Parts: sequence; C-alpha cells; structure tokens
Amino acid sequence: MDIGQLLDIARHRFPDKKALVSLGRVYTYEQFHQRVHRLMAALHERGVRPGDRVAAMMWNRSEILEVYLAAVSLGAMFMPINFRLMTPDLEYVLKDSQPEVVFCEQRFVPVLREAADGLDCPPHHMPVVADDPEQVGDSGYEQFLATGYPEFCGPALDGKTPCQLMYTSGTTGRPKGVMLSHENVIWNSLNMLQVRGDRPEDVALVVGPLFHVAALNSHYTTRLALGATAVIMHKFDPLEMMRLVEREKITVVSGTPTMFVMLMEKCRADDFDTSSVTTLTSGADKLPDHIKLSMLKYFPAAQGVFDVFGCTECSPCVTTLTAEESMRKTGCVGRPLPFLQVRLVDEQGHDVSRGEPGEVAVRGPNVMLGYYKQPEATDQVLRDGWLYTGDLAVADRDGALYVVDRKKDIIITGGENVSPREVEEVLYYHPEVVKAAVVGVPDAKWGEKICAAVVLRNGRQVTEEEIRSFCKKSLAGFKVPKKILFVAQLPESGTGKVKKNELRAMLSE
Repeated sequence: MDIGQLLDIARHRFPDKKALVSLGRVYTYEQFHQRVHRLMAALHERGVRPGDRVAAMMWNRSEILEVYLAAVSLGAMFMPINFRLMTPDLEYVLKDSQPEVVFCEQRFVPVLREAADGLDCPPHHMPVVADDPEQVGDSGYEQFLATGYPEFCGPALDGKTPCQLMYTSGTTGRPKGVMLSHENVIWNSLNMLQVRGDRPEDVALVVGPLFHVAALNSHYTTRLALGATAVIMHKFDPLEMMRLVEREKITVVSGTPTMFVMLMEKCRADDFDTSSVTTLTSGADKLPDHIKLSMLKYFPAAQGVFDVFGCTECSPCVTTLTAEESMRKTGCVGRPLPFLQVRLVDEQGHDVSRGEPGEVAVRGPNVMLGYYKQPEATDQVLRDGWLYTGDLAVADRDGALYVVDRKKDIIITGGENVSPREVEEVLYYHPEVVKAAVVGVPDAKWGEKICAAVVLRNGRQVTEEEIRSFCKKSLAGFKVPKKILFVAQLPESGTGKVKKNELRAMLSE
C-alpha cells in the first residue's frame, strides 16, 4: 500500500465528510481528492517522475498537504523546507536535495530565490501561493493546479518506494536528509492508531509545523488513514488555538512542551469551552509533570497526556507513555510501540542489565531507508538491521523507558558522568522556572563544568545562588550547575528541540 491509496480509501468511505479546515476554507474528501489529483497531473506534465524531489516552503495550510500527497502519489519524494532557515542553510538544503519543483508562499520568495541563485541547477518551477487567503484563487499555485485534471492516476508503487525527504533539525551538526518510504510512514500510523485509540470521528488540530515529521506523519497522516477531519493551524498562536478548539469542537490536540507553556502564559483555563478534547499528545522534548497537571486544567475531559518519544529516522515514533500512565510514571516516555523492537545496548552493542543506561536501538518497518546521498553516515547508525539512535535510556521492570540523554550530550565533570536531563528535571521543579537546558562547557579544572540556561516566568526575578541552593536539595554537589544564565528564550530548532551547540557557545562566552 502507498500513502496515496489512503486518500483514495478515505474519499470512497467519506466523500462528503470534512477532510480539511484551513484558513477559513473547508474541503470534503471528494473535493480534496480532486485537487490532489489535479496537482498530480500538473506535476507529471512538468516532468516529475518517481525518485524526483518536490519541495514546499510554507506555513501550515491545505496547499502543503496537497503538494505532499500529489508528490508521493507520483513516486516522488516530498521535501518540506523549514521556513525558519536563513539563506546559507537554505542553500545547503537545496543544493543537497536538488528539487525539481519548489512550491512556496509569497512571503518566502525573496529568501528562496536568493538561495536558489547560488545553485548550479536551480529548481525548474516555483509556483507561488498567495499569503492572503482571499487572493489564493489568483495565485500562481492555483494556475499551476488548474492545468491538471482530477481523473489522473499515478503509477503503481511499492511500499518501499521513498516518499519523504525530511531534513533533521541539525541540533548536533549539519542537517541530513532522512529518506522515509511509504511503508515507514504507514507503519508509524498503525503504531499510533493502535496505542492512542484514534477514531474516524476525531477532529484533530494540527498545530506543529508540517515541515516536522511528527506533525506531518503522526498528527496528519494518521487522520488521513482514518478518514478523520484535520483542522490545520496556519501559525501557532495560543489564543487562536483555543478559539479553534471551541469553534471546531476539536477532539485531539497535539503539541510540544513549548507550545503548552505559551498557551498557559497567554490564556486562562476557564475562558474557552474545551469539553470536546479527549486526547492530548506531546512530543519533541520532555514534558514536566507540573505542565501535564496544568494541561488537564485546560482540557479536563482528557484523562492524561500521551507523551511520545522518537526521532526523524523512525518516522518518528518509538515509544508512547499512555494517558492513563502519564501522571504515574514521572519522567517516563513509555513502552515501545507494538510493531517495532527496542533494545538498550552498551558501547559494544550488548544488551545492558535492567536499570542500567544504554543506547536506544530500534528495529522495525518504521525505520528509515537511510540518509540521502550519505552512505557512510547511514552505515554509522544502521547496523545489522538496527538503528542506533544516539539516545541513552534506562528501562524499568515494566519495560517502560526513561530517556537519560543524547549520547553526545553526557557531561564528564571531574571524572563523573552527569546527565543534563537529570539536572534539567530538577530545575523544572523550581516554581519560577518555565524552561531550562543544561550543557557542559570546557573547564581547565574539571574538564567540563555544568552550565544551565533558564527562562523564568514573566516578571519574576530569581538569583543564581537561589537556583543553586534549590538544586542542592535534590542533586549531588558535582551535579549542581556552576554557571546559570537567565535568558528570555532558549535557542530552539523548528521542532522545538533545544540547539545545544548554540547553547554551549552562549554559555562558553
């Protein structure tokens, strides 16, 4: 089966049902299917063939999903571009991928053209989508789409055909293009549907950026597989999010800890009717317990928060802490999903004992095909059928995992190994701390010293020594941060993960 068939099935089952709500426009599955097939025909007419790359640089909107489904149904690879990239990084991604077509919003045309000017082979076509929804009908994108016809049928595809080229966030170096197949993405959906109990009658709010694998695959493609309704939020805004929840009777809300913190800063729990929401999910970073508790005040019909752990290379999900267990297992990311295997291994690749930290290794039909044009990098992480993720975790007696840290982020100070995550967990319990991130920076005496960047609640003031004293109540002395920097915000990737390389540079200064 391929992803395009998911749309075909949904259209036959629910032709008149809402498929998408986006920027004030509503498309039924019949209407959406016609638009996607028109776009398929138009792309095919422009020479797009299996294996080609089709890119999109847009904020969240229905057009990016049309491009996604049209591209993958032709056997091409869909490549969503992080719209936060500056020209040098954008030029790198375009040069690495060499897309045949790039769809973009009007607002991104200048930076995209500047980046494309530096390429030996710039994209052949660049259909532009109007920023203003009222002007979409006159845009280059609509003119491009109108040249196709809705009866067009794509080629027969194998499940192992590459369908997505997802560039990693680059928190540990240059982004790499992760190649995912139709089979990878569909198995990820099956895993999440099994654990989360999603339903065809769900109305899901897609908040995260669709250039991120979690939003595209776990938040949207799972809805498509069910024939459910997806409400696409153009750009995250806490007040608008709550208005959408109330107006569209949203049943599923997915986000990141950062989004949920912003929601609680900007909105009051009692100002909106959120009684329709029965499912909450969080991913991209750790979700502290006090934020979970606060979220349940905003969405009281939910019985907990599904906390998801994964990586782009796994399409992306590996484990899920269920809503029922979310307040019982502190700091836990849950058990491995049904249709994959997980091991915790030492440096030699041997299984570690229960309770001992080990690198998370994953095997299953959701694991990527490899890194685009990087066979050596692929061989480093894909060995004997297992993906070595670089994440360290311990397992409890129930087989549930607790992520300790990224393997490369472990701090060695005075000969002692310290997990930044352990220190961050303590910092998050301070009543005035909203966000925290911990790294090690070079130190002549200790080898590395532990440093923390902390974001405080609006208008609050706390001293460095007060934070240290708080940490000393829960941490051994060598684990207490020696330097604390108070910042307005942490450097984060488009997926909400802290860019520890940038943080290290800030704290080194």
